[in-house]
Parts: sequence; C-alpha cells; structure tokens
Amino acid sequence: MTRIRRDPPETKHRRRTGTPPQPGALAVKRVDLGRTKLPFPKVVDIAGLKLNPSPVLATFFAFVSERHQVFCRRLAGEPQSEWTQDPILQQYPFTNVFRVFDRVTQYILLEVVRKGDQALHEQCFRLMLFRSFNKVETWEYLLEKIGDLTWRDFDLVAYEKALLARQQQGIPLYNPAYIIPSPKLGASAAASNHLRLIQLMMEEDLPSQLQELEHLKDAHGRIMLFPGMGEFMALQLLLDLNMTSHFNYSEDEWVALGPGSLECLRKMFGPDVRGHELDALRWLHQTQHEHFARLGTPPDRVPQLVRGRAAGLSMVDMEHALCECEKYSRAAHPTIQGRRQRVGKRQFAPRPAPITAEVPAHWLDARSRRRTVYAEPPPVELDGLVVYEVSHIVAERKNSQAGDPAYLIRWVGWGPDDDTWERESTLADGAPDVLAEWTSAKARIRARVQEFQEMGARYRPSLGTQARKGTETV
Repeated sequence: MTRIRRDPPETKHRRRTGTPPQPGALAVKRVDLGRTKLPFPKVVDIAGLKLNPSPVLATFFAFVSERHQVFCRRLAGEPQSEWTQDPILQQYPFTNVFRVFDRVTQYILLEVVRKGDQALHEQCFRLMLFRSFNKVETWEYLLEKIGDLTWRDFDLVAYEKALLARQQQGIPLYNPAYIIPSPKLGASAAASNHLRLIQLMMEEDLPSQLQELEHLKDAHGRIMLFPGMGEFMALQLLLDLNMTSHFNYSEDEWVALGPGSLECLRKMFGPDVRGHELDALRWLHQTQHEHFARLGTPPDRVPQLVRGRAAGLSMVDMEHALCECEKYSRAAHPTIQGRRQRVGKRQFAPRPAPITAEVPAHWLDARSRRRTVYAEPPPVELDGLVVYEVSHIVAERKNSQAGDPAYLIRWVGWGPDDDTWERESTLADGAPDVLAEWTSAKARIRARVQEFQEMGARYRPSLGTQARKGTETV
C-alpha cells in the first residue's frame, strides 16, 4: 500500500469558497427579485482572501445573459435589428456563451464526431486530426484527397504529401484563432510534425488511457505529457472528446484557465487574486444565480444549454465566457486596463449560413451528470505517524525555485478538489511505485520522440497495413 506523510486535507475548495446556494432557494430568490436590481458586494471572500470586485463582475453576468439571448434570437430567425440593443455586441464579434454552440464546434460535432466509424480509436483520431489544424477547409481538403480519414488506414506519407502540396500553393492550413506549437519531431514543416504527434499519441494508445480516467483534470494531465500539448490545447482536445459517447467527464469540477480568462478575473477582482484564479472561477460558478438575481435577470434569460437541463454555466463554459468578457470589458470599462486595449480586429458581420444548436445525445441523460461522492477516509497511523494513501499522479509542473518537479497528487478516497502538490523527493520516499509509474510513461514518450527526431525528414513509414492498438489487423 502506497502511503505518504502529510497534513490532513483541510483546505478544500468547496469549504474555502463557502457552501453553494441551494437550488431551491435560488429559484425563489430569482422569482422574487426578477424585476429588482440589487447592488453587487463590495467585498467577497475567496480562498481566504478579502477581494474588492470591480464593475467587471456585474458586467460579466450581464454580458453572458445578453450574448446568449443574441444567439437564441438569431436561432429563432429574428431579424438582425432585433438581436440586441447593446452597442458593443452590435459592433464586435464574440463567441457564444456555450462553447458547443460555436460554429467550429458545431461543425466538429456534426461532421467529425457523428460521421464515420464510431469506434473509440477512430473518433479520437479524427478529433486529433481536426484540432491539429482547427480549420474546416483543411479537413474537407483531406477528405477530398485521402477519402475516409481513419486511423486504421493512416499513411503518414500520403497525409504529409497532401498537406504540404496545399501549403506550397499558399493556402493556409491552420486557423489563426489558436495553433498548437509545432512539436520537435524531426520534420521541418509544422504540418509534418503535427501528423507525427497524432501518430505518437495514437500508437501510445492515448484513447484507451483517457477512457480509464474518471476526471477531466486527470485526462488533461495525461495529454500534457506529449510534446506540443500545452494547457489550452490539451483542454480543447478533451472537450471535443467529451462530445463522443466514449467519454463523460464532468465539466463542473475543474477547468484549465487560458490567458483571456485569467486577465478577466484579474480585472474583476484585482491583482490580489493572482494565483487564486481557479478559486475565483469556482466561486463565480457556485454563486452565479445570486448575481443574475442582483441584475434582475428573469429566469428565462439565465443562459440554459438545453431544455430540461439546469440553467447556468458549467465551469468550462464560464471559463470560455470569461475570455470573451475580457474583450468586451475593453470597451465597457476602458479605465480598467489590461494587457490589450483593442476590442477586436474586425467589425461584426454575420455569416449568411444558418446557425445550429446541436448537443451530444449523451449530455441529455441526467444519469450521466451525477457526481461521485467520496468517502474521504481518515488517515491511518504508521510507525507512530499520521499518513494518507496516494492514489496516483494527476499532473506535473516544474518548480522554478528548487528545480525539483512537483506532482499533483490524488489521494485515495478523496476527490479532485483535494489534490495537492508534492515534491518529487517526497514521493520518492513515500510513494515510489506511483512515481515510478509516472516517470516510466514519460520516459517511453521521450524515447519515441527521440526516434522521430533521429529519423528526421527521412522518416517515411507506410503504416496502412500495420496492426494498430484499438483496431484489427487488415
């Protein structure tokens, strides 16, 4: 049994940020205050910090309510003149409050997830391939040149030849909205390296590894073991995978914060929130209905993903909306300055193509949204000392001061909110088997990366007839 000496996990997020309001009480409060505006708090307690919210706090909830109404009115076929009277929303483009309703994500759900072989490895391969370039035109070009895009018949040479030919014609392969940094896998072209990264992740059987994990946070840490997969891109890939029936990660437990959401939270709560931004987002998530009530938001204008599902934003969608609100705040609150001042590079001009509002079928199953209840066992005594048992390593980061890698630890019987960072030296003493399992996985990936690098541009395998993990030999 793997154990480690440590203090009891007393500072749990849900305790530090206060008890979430009860849904029943929220419903009554929203009805009573539906036509009344109340002031927002001048001081809030987040993670033990006394923070003074700026007007951006109220603006955020007003923004998400009105932005979602724009989407609903547009979906209903109302004329553009009726979408909104908000001058900032009229002038600049902003993505949807719910990530799944964004145009590219809708395309992924309808054209990448739902079409083609529905097996685990095939769906994962298609999603990895699409997100590597994140461009509809590149995906459709590959369909035209290759035919069915399958892991079973994947040929690195054919894909590379097709993409580089398109690039040589001066046609962009990538969506500039966000690009995965090119991993160093021996090729000179970014597209070639991204194809090799897909091959590496698939041959390491990442789909099966992710399917064994229960939490988004755990899966995120596993993906980040691969070169080029930073926090943001690892999250985007996971959220795409979560639209398939093979995964069912809760999007209300945790989220990786991007630069835009971090900036918005600092505008909202001031510089003292730095280092506690995830706690602040969790507080917003838990108290969101109180803030909608303060604005006098009628219940039917609180954003709701689909009928039959509770109104409000998940933590994932809240992070997504914070990024957009940061841009909105540049116009709404120009005196609350951040790193950037310009709202957008272009004016809002709606595309003529109709919008859609599809959601994955398994998201509609209430049973799939149940959260695990953890036993939270007490510590045991070992050699006269109080110890807790380590379950596994969730993620890793480099300690810039001591150079000793720090590992995010899950404790047996405890949930993701109670994960703690522990030094490598501590794990080596108290949980050497857990540490060895993690470092072995890293070493295996590093060895494969080195193989790619040593083969360089000469690496030209034809893998179409080789046996692959998760598929039958053809």
